[in-house]
Amino acid sequence: MYEVEIKVKIQDLEGLRDTIRFNGGSYKISLLHEDTYFNMPKELRDFKNTDEAIRLRKSEEFDKNNNDFSLNSKCYLTYKGKKIDSSTKTRQEIEVKVDNLDNMKDILKVLGFQEVLLIHKERELFELLYQDEKIEILLDYIPLLNQYFMELEMVVSSPQDIDEARGILFKLLEIFNVNKDESIRKSYLELIVENQRNKIKKD
Repeated sequence: MYEVEIKVKIQDLEGLRDTIRFNGGSYKISLLHEDTYFNMPKELRDFKNTDEAIRLRKSEEFDKNNNDFSLNSKCYLTYKGKKIDSSTKTRQEIEVKVDNLDNMKDILKVLGFQEVLLIHKERELFELLYQDEKIEILLDYIPLLNQYFMELEMVVSSPQDIDEARGILFKLLEIFNVNKDESIRKSYLELIVENQRNKIKKD
């Protein structure tokens, strides 16, 4: 599977929610993500150079509109391949559900994988039907960056479908009055590492 994704910084969170609803989108669920990123064993390739990622995620779901909705916790191990175009974060993604997060983390460490960074993410998931395609719209807050982002996502099964999906997402971006050149290709991991390095330089 290939995840076609556009990410942009946002300022007016409530305005974006209103625009999504005005265009027929609907709120689905809120999520709290705890993402642990790993690098390959030192003797093997370095993900910093190959633009790949291994992520172990704990995801807690809740409904912000329903106090009686109990948290539903799930865990996933995800491989992300290198980005395959110059304008979006489109990449191959392989994901499996994990029953025991701590045991999975121990397995990775025993095999020599190096824990890189723990990232917390607060997320709202919306869905919108656009040009007969179901689009996921994610409104994210990243505490380590103190910044909100919006992600538009489609999943396609073949590389031949990527160009069409990318075109749909960039067209959808226009309803939010966001330009194509505002798209951010860097992952949250890359943005956080870059931000931390900049802080060290300033100090």
